[in-house]
Amino acid sequence: MRKSIINRIIILFVLLFIGGGAFFLLPKVREETAGSNSVNYTLEQLYNEDGHFYVYFNREDCPYCDNVKEDMEIFSKKEKVVIIDTESLKGIKNYDWDAHEAKYDVEIGKKTEDGKIEFYDDKTEKDIKQLYPPLTYKIIQVNEKYAGLHDGKETGKVYAVYTHPVLEQEALKKENLVIPAVPILMEFNNHEVINYYFDDKEIIEFLKVVKKPLDVYWNLD
Repeated sequence: MRKSIINRIIILFVLLFIGGGAFFLLPKVREETAGSNSVNYTLEQLYNEDGHFYVYFNREDCPYCDNVKEDMEIFSKKEKVVIIDTESLKGIKNYDWDAHEAKYDVEIGKKTEDGKIEFYDDKTEKDIKQLYPPLTYKIIQVNEKYAGLHDGKETGKVYAVYTHPVLEQEALKKENLVIPAVPILMEFNNHEVINYYFDDKEIIEFLKVVKKPLDVYWNLD
């Protein structure tokens, strides 16, 4: 009987030892894995995070996010990356894409009566690609549907559409953080955003991976 009681005490002691060890090890494990998985951060926590790291904003049912998902997972094993679903993040602001289009998009040509594309000032496709590089632009011939969704765009005209959101420093602060759309990768250092890469094509370029973005550069059909 006495031996049985001693055995129970020993087992209890071992369980307490293991549980205590897990208690002290858990914070370390959580600290080491933070950033490699999706977590529920607040803006306050995000901007209070020390050091240099990246924040990858995405959401479910986003094909552009899915296009770089595996590459971001690989990147998160090399660098500290906080992955955030924007649906769960409160306090972020929207981007005024209408004002952006009015300011940055450029009319560069038109569709002629015989169905061909004519660029203004006798420019060629090579000229257009140099003036409006694929990393931050796409070239669109406007149809009725597109014109109906985008003010100022005329059917049959060709535009260089600037796809890179222009975020001033004020729009990158905690009080006014603007997320234009997803995916977007932001680089933080010492509690400030020092750079950002928007949509799958900019992220692909930044990561230096061999993959094609979903959108095509020439949309002249």
